[in-house]
Amino acid sequence: MNRTTQRGILIGLAITLFFGLGMTAIEGGSTSGAVQQGVDVQAKPLGDAPRGGGIDHRNMRILTARESAAPRPFKLKAAGGIDLTTGAVVFGGVGSHLGLYQGNGFFDPSTFSIFGTIEAANGDTLNFTAAFAVGPTGELSATFFIAGGTGRFVDAVGLASGPVTLDSDLTFLISVKGNLNY
Repeated sequence: MNRTTQRGILIGLAITLFFGLGMTAIEGGSTSGAVQQGVDVQAKPLGDAPRGGGIDHRNMRILTARESAAPRPFKLKAAGGIDLTTGAVVFGGVGSHLGLYQGNGFFDPSTFSIFGTIEAANGDTLNFTAAFAVGPTGELSATFFIAGGTGRFVDAVGLASGPVTLDSDLTFLISVKGNLNY
């Protein structure tokens, strides 16, 4: 489902909730929901949040799934390798919210980072950028910045970081922890 379709559904839901379900006539005991001239109306509580979204009761608006998502703990363990002749990076492992996954990307030596995609066990994907830093004693660490994807991760945002072990043959192990909102 693309963003335009999602927005249309949310706008339709908001209109339905506000005008169709959210208005109750209180004068004369009428609860027909019809708005008539001279009849005071009072908004009913909006009730439970729609799936994937939420309701901002203070500002009386429906939140998108991204706005209402609470940070979820996120862990990712990976093993893979880098081919410096092509810049290709291939890895796999296990991650929370992903299950067994496969990932691929491109190593950019000018920024010392990897840009790529992680495909979850069910086919949903996460887009990421991994930035690497060398610590004062030579240790290597990675920070994954997650922005979007497909399926349930279409509006995902997250950040996770942790240590990297890089061997001389450019194979690596990564273990990062952080949060993921989707």
